[in-house]
Amino acid sequence: MMLNYRFEIFPNEEQKSTLHSWVNLCRQQYNSALLDKQRAYQKNKKNLTKSDLSALLTLSKKHHPYLKKVPSQPLQETLDRLGKAFDQFFKREARYPKVKKHKDYHSITFTQFGMSKQKDKKGKIHTVRRAVSFGKGGKLLISKLGLLEYLPPPETRWQSKTGHY
Repeated sequence: MMLNYRFEIFPNEEQKSTLHSWVNLCRQQYNSALLDKQRAYQKNKKNLTKSDLSALLTLSKKHHPYLKKVPSQPLQETLDRLGKAFDQFFKREARYPKVKKHKDYHSITFTQFGMSKQKDKKGKIHTVRRAVSFGKGGKLLISKLGLLEYLPPPETRWQSKTGHY
């Protein structure tokens, strides 16, 4: 079962500036990937896939060290957004994707939440913290950003398809 949580966070001033820079870098990455797709199609009539764009993202991280300050999940999510935009365009549900301005791009997405158990090379099991998880003191812990106060999502009641809670 896939769950989607949306949290209202209350960052301090330093965290706000970091988040704004992350959103700006993700917007720039979206625009860069869009332009790369357009150039590749104009030159070679080749459509770049998400894996091609991911490889270009890895290369751009080597050439631009400031991209390493942003967690990898929001950067990869920009490629998903671009892919969805093109899918909607080809299904004739939306117009051709355009370059995003500051006012058009104002959120980032973390796709992994919580803790998981993983085996290392020796077979030992370790608990691994994902990009976003609950931290100490009832706060939200985001990698490369720190602890944030948040407003928890409202309580919900789950109902199965058979109508039972």
